Amino acid sequence: MQSHTGHLPADTVIQSTFDPRHLSRKTVAVVLAGGKGTRLGALTRHECKPALPFGAFYRNIDFSLSNCVNSGIHRIGVATQYQDASLIQHLSRVWRHAGERGEGFVEPWRAQRLTRGGSYRGTADAVLQNWDRIEVLGAEWLLVLAGDHVYQMDYRPMLACHAASGADVTVGCVEIPIGTASEFGVMSIDDARRVVRFTEKPSCPQSLPGRPDRALGSMGIYVFNRRLLARLLRQDALAPFSSHDFGHDLLPGLIGQARVIAYPFTRDATVGGGYWRDVGTIAAYWRAHMELLDGISGFQLDDARWPLRSEQQPAPTPPANEGSVLPAGNITQSLVAGGCRIEGATVHHSVLFGNVSIAEHSDLSNAVVCPDAVIGRYCTLRDVIVASGVRIPDGTTILPALHPAGVETPTLVTAEMYSTGDSGKHDRKLRGRAGRWGSGQQRFSAIRAARSRKHPSFHCISRMVAADSSMLHKRFEHHGMHKHAKLEGRDHVREKISG
Repeated sequence: MQSHTGHLPADTVIQSTFDPRHLSRKTVAVVLAGGKGTRLGALTRHECKPALPFGAFYRNIDFSLSNCVNSGIHRIGVATQYQDASLIQHLSRVWRHAGERGEGFVEPWRAQRLTRGGSYRGTADAVLQNWDRIEVLGAEWLLVLAGDHVYQMDYRPMLACHAASGADVTVGCVEIPIGTASEFGVMSIDDARRVVRFTEKPSCPQSLPGRPDRALGSMGIYVFNRRLLARLLRQDALAPFSSHDFGHDLLPGLIGQARVIAYPFTRDATVGGGYWRDVGTIAAYWRAHMELLDGISGFQLDDARWPLRSEQQPAPTPPANEGSVLPAGNITQSLVAGGCRIEGATVHHSVLFGNVSIAEHSDLSNAVVCPDAVIGRYCTLRDVIVASGVRIPDGTTILPALHPAGVETPTLVTAEMYSTGDSGKHDRKLRGRAGRWGSGQQRFSAIRAARSRKHPSFHCISRMVAADSSMLHKRFEHHGMHKHAKLEGRDHVREKISG
């Protein structure tokens, strides 16, 4: 059998056979928003991945919810679990009503209130635990979505494909690089787009025929016939060795037993241009913002045809490669949210979330600065993500770290990097985390800024690059003086330098 991602004539199907409003009215959406987001480190320490800010004005979950509402799907349940307080607040403020005229709902389904242990056993269990709420709505189809992906998509062509093909399950899919395919569900399809193999996060993902550098990845978007899904969930709940997950258990078990159809999301889509990103790692989160600033064909945050809801209205930003010299500073090719204070600083190709403060003579490039961060004077930051609430001291320099293969990687700046030392002076301690790249590759980067009473402009800059190394040597430079330190351990790098 041959796998491919051929174009789907969904628009023709809708116009000739199905009324889009009819399809949407018979659909209930369940957004899975319970992931811990452990690969994002400090970014998800106090809030879940769907609540993570994106694009200066939004949160990750706003994309899935806006897609639902714009597709005419106004009955939406959001299954939450870990660190969901800020997400619940956001849903209450922005998503109280699903439709423009108050029809429909966006309702949090908190695991703490529904299960004895206060948690769902898996994504499939999250739907099962809320089945009474789903059943009473009488929907014909259930649309299951992830709440932490960045994309714009009209779900109606996918619903039309599902109805026209007589499928039991339809899975949204995109082409992905083979090098990252092990992080996703990977499928193979035949000439009729029927899924013949589905493997969640395979160690050796299968590539597309004739295209060894690409694979067909699941978007985590599923359309189920409601009655079939009810039976599958009850069977799965009794399975002793199941992890109760759609990708790990339900979908692989359906291959060959039910009609599972793939729906390719391509550049020819009427909305979104086929752009889809899982921002579940630090590198992916940073790269998605850089792509956003560079411009993505068919994907626009301010598309009036496909509005995105947010807590604040996006303001016009300087066009690419054109500067807008303001009294507050020089800002080019950047997204800047409300409440930011920029005092004589230079900001290029960066995203600043709400209430960020940047002092004079600082220079930022390729930076993602999360809410409430404060950046001091004379700082130089390149290719960084600054976590929420971090206070970066004057004179800090953070330069790009390179993977041995030459790939530029971001540095995550956290509050722990600038905690006060025991001496009570201006010594600070840095804890850098190792980032994993590719097969067995490790990238270690530690950058520290300190000040002493004797040398107010004291700077210590460290850059380390290694491949699978458990022992590193670091060189400090301070006004022509050199110190060498041996660092052990591949997960954390720690240092303490006296003035």
